[in-house]
This record gives sequence, C-alpha cells and structure tokens, in this order.
Amino acid sequence: AGIPHPSNMYWMPGVSLLAAAAMAAFGDSFRAAQLPSILLTATLPMLVAWLSLQLFHARDRAMMAGMLALFPGFFLAFFLTTDAFALYAWVGAATLFAIASARQAPTSGRWLLAGVLAALCHWIRADGLLMLVVGLAAALTVSGARLRGAAVLVVGYGLIMLPWWARNQMVVGSPFAAGLSRSLWFTDYDDLYAFPAAGLTAARWWASGAGAIAGVRLAALWSNLQTLVVVNGLVFLAPLMALGAWRSRSHPYIRSNLLYLALLLLMMSFVFPFAGPRGGFFHSSTAVMPFLWAVAPVGLSAVIEVGVRRRGWDAGRAGRGFGIACIVLAAMVSLWVFHSRAVAPVAGGWAWQANQARHQAIARAFPEIRGTAGAIAANDPPGLYLAVDSPVIPIPDGDLAALLQAAAAYDAAWVVLEADHPIDLAWLYDQPTSQAGLTLRAQAVSPQGTPVYLFRIGPPGEAE
Repeated sequence: AGIPHPSNMYWMPGVSLLAAAAMAAFGDSFRAAQLPSILLTATLPMLVAWLSLQLFHARDRAMMAGMLALFPGFFLAFFLTTDAFALYAWVGAATLFAIASARQAPTSGRWLLAGVLAALCHWIRADGLLMLVVGLAAALTVSGARLRGAAVLVVGYGLIMLPWWARNQMVVGSPFAAGLSRSLWFTDYDDLYAFPAAGLTAARWWASGAGAIAGVRLAALWSNLQTLVVVNGLVFLAPLMALGAWRSRSHPYIRSNLLYLALLLLMMSFVFPFAGPRGGFFHSSTAVMPFLWAVAPVGLSAVIEVGVRRRGWDAGRAGRGFGIACIVLAAMVSLWVFHSRAVAPVAGGWAWQANQARHQAIARAFPEIRGTAGAIAANDPPGLYLAVDSPVIPIPDGDLAALLQAAAAYDAAWVVLEADHPIDLAWLYDQPTSQAGLTLRAQAVSPQGTPVYLFRIGPPGEAE
C-alpha cells in the first residue's frame, strides 16, 4: 500500500535474520553481516568431506570432495556475501541427509528433525517448500508406519513455519503474500515490475497463446539444464557427477537429492520460467552442491576403472593425477570468476563497488533528491536509498502513463532515469525532454560513462 512496508513479503527472512544477529553482535556494518556467510563457506568443505565419508567410507574420495567444495567455481563470490547461497547449501544438505536418515531408520524423532530442517529451508528460500515434498515422498514410501512418519514430518515443519505465518497474518492479513500467486501468470520477466499488479491474471497469461507459453517453458528448461552443466558442474565435472550419482543411486541420500533436483528443475522451468533462468535455479541448486561434490570422486573412480580395464592404467597413479587435475581446474575457474565478479577493476572502483559508486555519483550530481519526503522512482531502489536516504520505488515496467500512475500511488516526486530502463521508456532516455507531468531538471554521467537524467514529477515550474 505504501512505503515503508512490511519486510520480506517477497524474499524469505532467514538470511536477513542471520545477518541481523551478526550485526547485533559485532556492529552495524556490512562486514559484520557478511561474517556468517564467510564462516559457512569456510566450513562447507568439512561438511562435504564428512558427507562423503558417511556415504562411501573412503578417505581419498572425501578429501577430493572437500577440495572441490573449497573451490566452488561460480558460487564462490556469491557464497561470501549476504545472500542465501552458503546458508542454503548447509541447511539444504542437512535437511536431505536427515530425510535419508529417517528413511533408513524411521523413528518419530528423525522425522520430526527432518520436518524442522525442511521448515528452516523454507525460512531461507520460498522454494525450500520442495524439501517438505521430498520428505513426504520418503515418509510415504518407507515400510511400516508411513502415515505416522509423514504426520510427524508435517508437525515439525508446521511448528517452525507457524510463527512466520502468524507474523504475516498480523501485518498483511494473510499467512502468505498476496502477490506471490500473481507470478504464476507472468508472460515476461519484466512483469515482476508490472503496475498495477492486478493486471497479472490467468486470462491475460492464456491470451498470450499456447505456443508462447510452451516455448517460454522449454527455453527455461534448456537454460536451467545448461546452468546445471556449466555452473553446477563446471562442464568437466558434470559427467563425473552424473556418473557418480548413477552409481550411488541406491542410497536414500542420493535419491533424496535427485528428487529435489528434479522437482527444482520442473518448478524453475514450468512454474516459474522467468525466475528460474534469471537466477532462481542457480540460487536453489546450492542445496544439492554438497551431494554433487561428494559423488564426483565416485564418477572419477568409474572412469579410471574403465581406463585400467581397457588401457592398462595404474589405478593409484591415475586416481591421484586426475583427482589433482580436477581440483586445479576447479581452483582456476573459481579464482577467475571471483576476480571478474568481485575484485576486477571497473569504472568507479572494484567490481563489487560499481553499483555503490554509481549511486553515490547520482547523489552528488542531484543533491536535491537527498533526504526528500517525496519518493524517487529509480532502477535500483535499495542501492539509491543507501546513497540518498530518501524513499525509493522501482520504475514500473510500462510506458510513461504507468510511471506517472505509480508515482501518484506512492507519492513519488522524482524520477532518476538510467541506461537500464524499461523498453517503453527508451524514447525518453534517448531524447530526454520535459513531458506532460514530467519536467527534465538535470543530467549527469555515471562512472560507467552512460547518461543519467533527473526528472521532476508534476507540471513545469511546480513548487518544490
């Protein structure tokens, strides 16, 4: 209805709560908020090595699996920041292991623990709900008291989720965010910023055509499969991971991971085909990364067995040589991606500082938007808010009429138009001039060398 508004009505609150706890303990700074992610990332190789030992009882495989987790490729830069990656890898792996343990030795205590951990996954990411589905599938296929195990699992899940649902009921009148269901009816990624959101309906979605609906989803599936091979598997590890998973498929932990991965692929391709390829699948796949690292050495062993049988390889030498090669390649990819994502020099500073530098430059160029009561419509509300200490809303997807309508709804007084803007406002960015209800006030150049324009909302000459 307005800003400020209740937090975490789109993203789940787990990461925010963890960061807040760290800031309460160590001070109000980004480095304090980052500390839990650093610790989780640093200890993740030990978790993976332990999982490998539990599954395969081989120290050499555990060592290789742990080393692969030490060099996590594309995930490294994201593991270390205040995001869900490292936390979800830990809690997701723990949840899937707990489900497998309950499947092997079903007791009420184990099913309760699995339900609690599944709920913690949901606290971290909305698609953590899939963990409950995996748990129910395991409970309902175990011999014995199937319904009792499933019921205890659901009770454990509900006990942890109940406070969050109660909070939502108090602040918005519903246990679940009303807007979440609208994302089912997107016809384009930019529908995430549609205004008013009431236009996102099943009728509009169906009117886009069955061919378009199917095409988008098949394209999303293809994109997510590419991510699985290139990002999760670093290309050269993907065949080893697949072979290791196949060889170990009889173990309940492997089956739980494969089921979660299959459900995630289906959901991020066919239910949320725009969020999945834009990072949703990448985010949520961290839950299976410990499993993938653990089975990669098994796949390597299978390859070496073929080499020994057909080429006369020395198993010990081949295992050491190829194992070291895999770790070195993973390290090279990890360092290269981390450098490009985080520490490579770019216009305005290091890569991780680029957005901050851009917003600070905007704040210096347009001092009139600092500390204003009226909101600002901009491309990146959180980033600009930190620089100007004024309320900021996103520029909605749509034309000038949609922008002015959103501005009226949220009392916006300014528009900051940057190179990244809705396609229907490209004409205004290319030829910036005053329009009815919008007055061009100033322009500047970002650290990246692109123009930035400041517009005042309202008739020309309107009082500040």
